Amino acid sequence: MNWDDIRYFNAVFQCQNISRAAKILHVSPQTVARKIIALESKLNSILFIRHPRGYQPTADAIVLATEVEKAESVLITLQNSFLNKSNKFSGTVRIAAPELIATEILLPAFKPFLDEYPDLKIELITGIHTVGIAQGEADIALRLIQPEQGTLTIKQVGTMSSALYSLTDDQVDLKNSKLIGWDSNIDLPSSRWLRRITGREPDLKLSSLNAQKAAIQAGLGIGILPCFIAKNFIRIKRPYLLEEPLWLVTHSSAKASLRIRLVYDEISKIIKNNQSNLHQKF
Repeated sequence: MNWDDIRYFNAVFQCQNISRAAKILHVSPQTVARKIIALESKLNSILFIRHPRGYQPTADAIVLATEVEKAESVLITLQNSFLNKSNKFSGTVRIAAPELIATEILLPAFKPFLDEYPDLKIELITGIHTVGIAQGEADIALRLIQPEQGTLTIKQVGTMSSALYSLTDDQVDLKNSKLIGWDSNIDLPSSRWLRRITGREPDLKLSSLNAQKAAIQAGLGIGILPCFIAKNFIRIKRPYLLEEPLWLVTHSSAKASLRIRLVYDEISKIIKNNQSNLHQKF
């Protein structure tokens, strides 16, 4: 097994879809399928169950993914150890991230890293609008929607769960309760999910998650919030839980500078360390 095998395996494991994996790898779906078949033959194992909805990882694939992640971590540690001896990291890295993940997860964890690399400068762009990596608007982006175009390095670094919340009541009438949600011009998984489970548009439409949180806090209605910021609210007791993958995106490996890669790896580590907070279950 070589590193090329790992690239193809990781793409299919993350996407669970041959066509999407092929777009990321910039090859044909047929090439991806052949690579996976060849890898399974090398390992004498079935890594994916093929079905019309995509490629479902088997238990062996999950084990392999865990071992690959460990190997990548060791390689990154070794690489950074050698680089630190011969390079002084300096310059600016521009990061785009959802506002509350930036303020509640990333920024509180950044101090030890920035103390270690005092010449690194961070520019943090928050908001809901997509910031282009290929266009040079940012060096790294943490996204809830997976990019499908451009020469990019894309990695799923975690999962974020959201639920429907109210200020005081866990048994509400979804047909008659006031709904708080995103502005109509904003198309996010949570806005589509709210329409799907309630069958209607929000009564109060807002353009930021902080504003929605404040509206729920003021008792103006019920709305969807990421579980990690909703500790003071009441989760509505229904089988509703939205799980969104968190994608970390940067330039392709050939284009990313050493300082960008260093920050990219640090963000990946921070999200991984906060998974129990970000990804909650009923």
